[in-house]
Amino acid sequence: MSAVAVAVVTDSASDLPAAWRAEQGVAMVPLTVWVDGREYRDQVDLDGAGFLRLLADSRELPRTAAPAPGAFAEAYRRLKEQGADGILSIHLSGALSATVRAAEAGRDLVPEAGPVAVVDGRSASLGTGLLVWWAAAGARAGRPLAALTAEVEALRRQMTALFVPRTLEYLARGGRIGHAARLVGGMLDMKPVLDLSEGSVRPVRKVRGWRQVPAALLAEAAARVPPGSAVLAAVGHVGDGGTAGLLAEGIRQRYQVLGLLAGEVGPVIGTHAGPGAVGCFLLALDAGQAAVWEEAAGA
Repeated sequence: MSAVAVAVVTDSASDLPAAWRAEQGVAMVPLTVWVDGREYRDQVDLDGAGFLRLLADSRELPRTAAPAPGAFAEAYRRLKEQGADGILSIHLSGALSATVRAAEAGRDLVPEAGPVAVVDGRSASLGTGLLVWWAAAGARAGRPLAALTAEVEALRRQMTALFVPRTLEYLARGGRIGHAARLVGGMLDMKPVLDLSEGSVRPVRKVRGWRQVPAALLAEAAARVPPGSAVLAAVGHVGDGGTAGLLAEGIRQRYQVLGLLAGEVGPVIGTHAGPGAVGCFLLALDAGQAAVWEEAAGA
């Protein structure tokens, strides 16, 4: 490790693949999902494809839970032993999960781990993942913990996170949306575009029929991030790679994409978004931030 070695930690709800995390040097603490009474570690014992297979035969809605503080404490302790001089831990929105609070409690259990900065990503899935990507690139380039923490906290305000569920049943039963929004979603095959940019779920537009979903997501994104902007981008899906592919191509056509993550989300996010959901995430960068990214990513 370099003289100023920052380790980056996230949770499994950032939906970053294991191979990607290994390549980027990112540690992950898994949430838990229960399917028909059986417990699985998200993205460890069960991936997104396996989850969908189980869900097809499930007798009840799966349940999810945040990691215990001790799991974070152990991760921080291990990273310190491996030589980290500081740790940046970036997590699923505190408005959606107790995960970030568990990370804070875990930090307090191991003061000997040194400086540990815990950041609420105010997003979910690959929206959190984009912030983790920024942090990991900066850490490899040798940027100090204080600078990386400040950058990630600022970048949260530049995140656009949008998704469309096939059905609102899973969000409604999990308590993530209100009864009125569920009723609207069930009328006339209307699909709501939902916003996660402020860390909680809220509807921002409706579209009739699934074929209109990619165009609606791209239009809503363009209303927030002008086409031609430099972005880090991500596209995630719960078993609908075709729609996700259309979204990814649309993003490439409209933006200066400095990096793109794409893939199937894991069991925890899939539990709440439901089968068939798709989402897109844009982290808009100004000219200075784009230059910092390109320098760090090339390090």
